[in-house]
Amino acid sequence: MSEQPSSVSGVKKVAIIPEIHISAPVLAKIVSYVAEESVDALKPFVKAGPLFKSAVYSKETLSCVRLDKSRYYMWWSTTHSIYYHFFTKSLEAKNPHALNAVLYKPIAYENFAAECYRATLWAELYGEYEA
Repeated sequence: MSEQPSSVSGVKKVAIIPEIHISAPVLAKIVSYVAEESVDALKPFVKAGPLFKSAVYSKETLSCVRLDKSRYYMWWSTTHSIYYHFFTKSLEAKNPHALNAVLYKPIAYENFAAECYRATLWAELYGEYEA
């Protein structure tokens, strides 16, 4: 026996949740707490609309977002990266992880080249692969 929603003269009652307004500074603070967890956690906020996107791009969020939680954050510092704009904004906000990526960029390139050279696909292309 399941409970039915209460109704008056056959009309179902529906709970209406009023819209709440969160000011931009408070929303930026909330998003910055989420950003401390991972940069990937910001994707739903960017997709949620302009108000949330501006909170993601606030100085408060950009200065603390954990870029290093992404495996590829070192490559975001390259101009051809789709995340380059976000990376440069983080760098302008003095994000320590963005600064770290810039400092260690030469090492990252060296490691990437070595990894590509060892990769089977690279070796096959240049005739150095022996199965």
